[in-house]
Amino acid sequence: MSNITVCYSTHRPETLGLTGRLMQDHDVIILEEPFHNDFAEVLNGNIALKHHMLELDAGYPEFTFSQYQMLRQFSKAGKQIVQIEPYLEQLLNIQYFLTEHGPEEIEADTIANAVYSAEHKATKRLIDYYNEVRGNDFRQILSTMNSFAKADAARFILRDSLRANRILEILDPYKSTYIEAGSIHLLLSRLLVQGLSKKWHLQVHSIDREIVKILNHTSNLFSPGDELTLSYILGQKVSQRKWELQCAQTLIYSKIVSKEETLESDETYPHTRDEIESIAAVQTLSIEDCKSLFQRMRTLQKTEAVVLVRNYSK
Repeated sequence: MSNITVCYSTHRPETLGLTGRLMQDHDVIILEEPFHNDFAEVLNGNIALKHHMLELDAGYPEFTFSQYQMLRQFSKAGKQIVQIEPYLEQLLNIQYFLTEHGPEEIEADTIANAVYSAEHKATKRLIDYYNEVRGNDFRQILSTMNSFAKADAARFILRDSLRANRILEILDPYKSTYIEAGSIHLLLSRLLVQGLSKKWHLQVHSIDREIVKILNHTSNLFSPGDELTLSYILGQKVSQRKWELQCAQTLIYSKIVSKEETLESDETYPHTRDEIESIAAVQTLSIEDCKSLFQRMRTLQKTEAVVLVRNYSK
């Protein structure tokens, strides 16, 4: 029986020691990123990492740079490293296409059209939220945020479906396979299980849970907004009271959680500790609490907002 490990993790430098340990036990490593023509040359050292990074639109550049250094060593050791993220590949192709064509020229009933439609709808809902959040109608702000969560979930469903299909096409039954996945892509492992034959044994490993356990905590690392989006991804019904509360808490959470990459020692897990503390700070807040805090913290810097929220929670 061939082994597959789907490893869920945030794309933070502090997770690389733990993910690297798992990668080492597999023959094939499937990354959660679109194919790049120069990737093989980057792995074998013919293209400098710093030069390659200039071409990438990496959301977490420090993570990507450090991970690529690690992957170079795995490649030298004979491991096969593959980039698979069809949704993002399609998105890049669409962006190039639209430099010379109109969106109406994207062929109907194609994957490209499905990706364009999902991305267009999610982007529109996000812009609606950005416009609304500057106003004073708190309930309407929550409503537009919920609409975005639904559109975002639809985008994730398509993204995970395309990725699962591509992975199933390239699996080698004679090689153990590691699959990198962001923490919110829980649907991916479910889709893979549905498509795998009995020759495969799939296990799921959560780096987030492992770090939380190391830090002697018991909470998960899904923010209220992630929990709401996951509910929609997994087809769960969400009451108005629940989505209003989760959206309200997300407004506060997004103001106090650190978004920048931190390069402290892996063992201190700065991002995980910050996320645990930020989630704990907002989980006790009611909708009215969030409304009051939101009005007070609009003009505050992050450090000031953190002090305000954590003192309020206490």
